[in-house]
Amino acid sequence: QQREEEFDAKFRGLDTSCDGRLQFDEVLDFLKESKSMITDRHAMVLFSRIDGDGTGSIDFPEFCDYILSVELMEAKRKCAKASKLKQWDGPEQLKVNGSWDRETRLALQEFLAVQDTPTARVVKPSHFVSGKVTAQHIIVLQEVLEACAVRNSHGLACGTWTERTTAGLHELLMREGAPTALAIGDTFLADKFGKASVMALQEYLTMMRKGRGTAFGSAVW
Repeated sequence: QQREEEFDAKFRGLDTSCDGRLQFDEVLDFLKESKSMITDRHAMVLFSRIDGDGTGSIDFPEFCDYILSVELMEAKRKCAKASKLKQWDGPEQLKVNGSWDRETRLALQEFLAVQDTPTARVVKPSHFVSGKVTAQHIIVLQEVLEACAVRNSHGLACGTWTERTTAGLHELLMREGAPTALAIGDTFLADKFGKASVMALQEYLTMMRKGRGTAFGSAVW
């Protein structure tokens, strides 16, 4: 909700014609702010890429996707240099939409399977990556949180998802620079597991994926 309001205010500020869509001249300065040293010609190419439906203007979902993609690429660049966790060979396209669906659970399991924890070292990926969340997956996640030394993580690996697990995951996502977690701020640390948690987790999985792709679906409405 907070991000949606933030994006909506920015969109309305750019939409000088008040028609609910952004034309090239309305968004040119904004594109130059987000991409330093960009020429008008390159800005036009970028505009065309953001205009996914080819209407010649940018609607609100396309605008949000662009902002999120820029944030995510920057977060990915920083995370690749600083994270102690291993990158994973995920699919080129990953969703960031806040949905705790099978695709997201599979991505999380693939990421956990390559981490250097006692349980992850002995699991069989063909059985571990199933889409269903079991005690085994929770234990590996909790071992990752312990290895990253999040607060109150000592003795966390019990196989049951507790409030401490959520708090530890939120701390890790903030520490690693997931855009949604950073945008919410310190209150994210005390929040219950919900849509914002999943969005930040999806962002983090994208950040930790080998390669450069960060494509995703609409995430804030």
